Amino acid sequence: MAQLSAVRNAPDTLTKWQQANATLVQATVQVIPQVGFSQDIQGLQAYTEAFATHMRDEQPETRKALEQINEQKWSVLLKHAFDCEPAPPIGLTEARTLAIALVDGLQDATLLRQVEEMKSGLASRMGEQEQHAMVARALIGVQQEVLEQHGYKGEQGFAQANVCLMQHAADAVVSASVAHATNTLYARAGINLAEVMQRATAG
Repeated sequence: MAQLSAVRNAPDTLTKWQQANATLVQATVQVIPQVGFSQDIQGLQAYTEAFATHMRDEQPETRKALEQINEQKWSVLLKHAFDCEPAPPIGLTEARTLAIALVDGLQDATLLRQVEEMKSGLASRMGEQEQHAMVARALIGVQQEVLEQHGYKGEQGFAQANVCLMQHAADAVVSASVAHATNTLYARAGINLAEVMQRATAG
């Protein structure tokens, strides 16, 4: 809890969201051996996949119990890191509408031009980590603009909206479409996001 509360002092939304999720991942890795998964990135991936499978395939009672665990986890993160409560749950149709709006925002011509320019000029001389952070900040800036149009205001709204969308992560329109648009945006800047993430988890 202390780690999450310390996240409140992060200088911007990107840093706060990244630090909050990193703390959540660390906590999950610490406890998954209790349910038979290894205490490493492979164990975390296997646990995440198993959780998603049970959410899709189990009996309604089991699925409801898993949903409650998930809701409690995100409620703790929002309360301690962003000083807010979860937003009211949204249905699949609304989640898809929000996801499509985010994809449209990530395809904005000004944003695409901005990240493409990173392959030349001063930005091209930056290290990979600095370039990655620049794209991430541009991406979150656009996402916040889109989310505010749908009633999610400021950094608290950004976090609340992302938690709402995660409740529908098993839906391809919600998860895969946003992931594809994000990967495409990084690719425009000459960054292979999948390789970056692999190296980060391997390290």
